[in-house]
Amino acid sequence: MTLEEAKAFMKEVRWGCLATSDGQTVGCRPMGGWAWMGDELWCATGTSSDKIAQLRKVPHAEYCFARPSGEHLRIAGTCTVSTDNADKRKLYDAVPLLKKHIPDPAGPGYVVIRMAPTRMRVMRGELDYEDVKLG
Repeated sequence: MTLEEAKAFMKEVRWGCLATSDGQTVGCRPMGGWAWMGDELWCATGTSSDKIAQLRKVPHAEYCFARPSGEHLRIAGTCTVSTDNADKRKLYDAVPLLKKHIPDPAGPGYVVIRMAPTRMRVMRGELDYEDVKLG
């Protein structure tokens, strides 16, 4: 699978699960407010969410996008939390879904998780992972 095919897979599936940890507790939650910005995968979330507290302690996470058939794509990488209003506006404008949940993109309750993927793997029918070549 190429990176472009992986991005098409994500668009088709729409929702991915984001796993984060603080070193003791793990959280995995569905995320729909995401978009690729260059080589980074950006996602919207609330400032006071558990995932932000976990990422401040352990700045690594993994997304998983899956089809009902079991075929899935895993994206792991280092994350930074951006409170920059330009980043927040850029993601807000790119993801129409956010307008239903975030009244003001400059508000302090909304932040952007910026993931720099270090590894992407896909599992198809062979039950063996195939690495996706990153940019």
